[in-house]
This record gives sequence, structure tokens and C-alpha cells, in this order.
Amino acid sequence: MQEMRYTEKEIMPLIAEHLVDMYGLDDDEAPDPVQDLDLRIDLYFKAVKVWDDIDFTDFRFRFERVFQIKCAPEVWEQLFGVGSHYRTEAEWVEQVGQYLTFRKLVDFIAERTTYISFQPVQVIDRECGPAGAFYGITELSNLLVSAACQITPSTRIIDAFRGDALDQFWSELYWRNRQKIPEISRKWDSLFMSGCLLAVLEFLIGIPLSIVTANILYLLAPCVSLYACWKLYRLYHHYSDPLPPELQTFRDLALFIAGLNSDAVLAVQTDPQCEVEGSA
Repeated sequence: MQEMRYTEKEIMPLIAEHLVDMYGLDDDEAPDPVQDLDLRIDLYFKAVKVWDDIDFTDFRFRFERVFQIKCAPEVWEQLFGVGSHYRTEAEWVEQVGQYLTFRKLVDFIAERTTYISFQPVQVIDRECGPAGAFYGITELSNLLVSAACQITPSTRIIDAFRGDALDQFWSELYWRNRQKIPEISRKWDSLFMSGCLLAVLEFLIGIPLSIVTANILYLLAPCVSLYACWKLYRLYHHYSDPLPPELQTFRDLALFIAGLNSDAVLAVQTDPQCEVEGSA
């Protein structure tokens, strides 16, 4: 039986998204998830002018965390030709760089990423989409993101995952379903950024005032304000419910994912190209 694994359609968009975040790129500088699969990684980084700024250890750590993989540093070093003591960049390109494409990186990640299926399963001799989606949700919880309580179809999602755990659970669910799950609200990010901007403004005012008046309280006030904002952010992050109104329980979520899968199957079945290939 062939081992199931994620394809470039799931993995490459997430790579592109995190490259933008890691190196402060504009959205239009991100690699195209389809057209740039066979693009050499070094040529891409040189084109966006970050090749000289790449920290290999940070690169490896971030993608291991994003895709929940554990891999010996030596394996990554072999992939990127790090520590092989190539005398010149031309020698590295000849031995490693010309073969190091985004497709190769995708394959490397796919081989090591835990595959979780949300596809229909057989229940009493009948194929059931919601059951398959629910099994996938519970497997995701058991393997990668622990829930605060036992998950049942009627369990509220917010009772099982809150704060950072909800962020991580939803992020895993999002990319493993080809980014078709609705994103959760990010109001808390706006709250925290507003607090940071307010603290910066207070610092800009407080520094000259503290110099003129020799009163350190003008510098302490922004620190207290920033700390209070951070605490408020953490409380709001943990106790608020950022989920879409239509996705409140795991039953809602399983039905939604099952609907996505059935739509995908229907699209394939009605694709004229598929009909041609099937009749060939």
C-alpha cells in the first residue's frame, strides 16, 4: 500500500507564506506555489536580495516548527550542502545548488511530515465524510496539539483549545486542508499592536520629559502601560472566542471539512480533462 503524504499543493503555499514572514518580503515577492516549484532556491533568494542574510540554523528551526517535523541537523545539512567545505560558490552550485529547487524542499518536508487524513471512512459498510473528518481532527489532537478535554462531536472547540493552543490547532488544520478552512479572527493582534504604538508614543514623550525634569517616572509610565497592554492581550487572547459563528463544535467542523472534500471530489469528477483521461 502506498504511503500517503502531502503534495506541493498543501506544502508550497505554506513555505511561501513563511518566507515572506521570515525575511520581511512583500507579498508579490513570495515564490509562486505553482510556477516556482522548479525554481532553484539560491536563485530565488538572490533575486529578492536575502541570500547573504540567510541563517541556516534559523531556517531549519522555523520549518521544523511549522511542519511539526523532527530531523537531525546533519540531514538538513546534506540537503543544503552545508558544512561540506566547498571551496567556491561555483563548486557548491555544481554539486548542490543546481538541484536544490523548491520541489526538492517540498519533497524533503513531505517525506517527514505526519500525514493526517480527513477523507471519508467506512462506517457500517457506508462511506461517511463527517466521520472521516472527525477522525482526522482527533488524530491531529492526539499527535500534534493536545486538547484540554476529551473531544466529542458535541464538544465546543473553544472548550478544547484556547489561546496559543487554538492558534496552533487551527494553523495545522488550515494548511492540511489546503487553506480552505475559514481563518479565525485576529482582533487580539490589533489590540496588542495598538498598545505597542501607544507605548512607543509615550516613550517619545517621556524621554525628553525625563531629561528636562530629571524624573524617571516619565520613563516608567510607558513600561507599565506596555506591560498592562500585554497582560490584557494575553487575557483576551485566552478567553475570547475568535471562531467563525458557523464553526462552534467539532460536529460543525467535521461537517464543514466533509463538505470541502465532497466538493473536491465533485470537481474532479466533472472536470472535462479527467473525463478525457478516463476515456483514453
